[in-house]
Amino acid sequence: MNSQFYFINAFTKEEFKGNPAAIVFLREKRSEEWMKSLAKELNQPITAFISIKAENNNQLRWFTPAKEIDLCGHGTLGAAHILWSEGFASSESTINFYTQSGLLQTELSEQQIILKFKIKESTQTEVTDKLKRVIDFPIKGAAWAEDRYILELENQDMIHKVTPNLEAIRELEGSGIIITSRGSDKYDFVSRYFAPKIGINEDYVTGSAHCALASYWSDLLNKKEFTAYQDSERGGEIKLKIKGEQIELIGECVTLLKGHLYY
Repeated sequence: MNSQFYFINAFTKEEFKGNPAAIVFLREKRSEEWMKSLAKELNQPITAFISIKAENNNQLRWFTPAKEIDLCGHGTLGAAHILWSEGFASSESTINFYTQSGLLQTELSEQQIILKFKIKESTQTEVTDKLKRVIDFPIKGAAWAEDRYILELENQDMIHKVTPNLEAIRELEGSGIIITSRGSDKYDFVSRYFAPKIGINEDYVTGSAHCALASYWSDLLNKKEFTAYQDSERGGEIKLKIKGEQIELIGECVTLLKGHLYY
């Protein structure tokens, strides 16, 4: 039986911006090895696989071209966008995704999709020599956020110009590193994310990284709501709201392509 697939751009209103993903609907049980192979073949930052088990019971898994990961914001945003825009779910309903990170819920508010994730608490840490090797600018501050480092730089211009040492990043604990600074104009903060260990040298717009950045900047700015920008080559905007131990990530999606897999 053929599986439907879609290519989307997440956290953007424009085509060819934001973070691209492939969204695949599984019509029959497939092995993990098959999903890994397809993700490698499609070669997108994320391929998200949806299995619809029953009404509002959707199983969701995410694969980079190199491996499966536990949490992906833009893949979840894309999956919810396709379920609503293609008529698989009512625009009035919450969508539940059962994942390796537990139950994730999404809501639709006009054209904006609200993801409800668990916040990643960050803790200040020493700027070690290993961290200094990662980037070619002075590090203003550092934090550990459960599974990745956050490195704060002085300004947005530095964030934009950084050329990371990918080999040094591979030697660190965790999945990757986030660099960030205060923003200018309408953005509270800006960031970039590098994760060569999982096959993504630089991600374009990273929902899971913003689960950590919200915690980090809430402590510094004494705020619970933010407008953030990920200053990658493609760029993307995320609105954030901290609600207790949850973080709401708010963004939009564009569908570029849909078709069928033959195998």
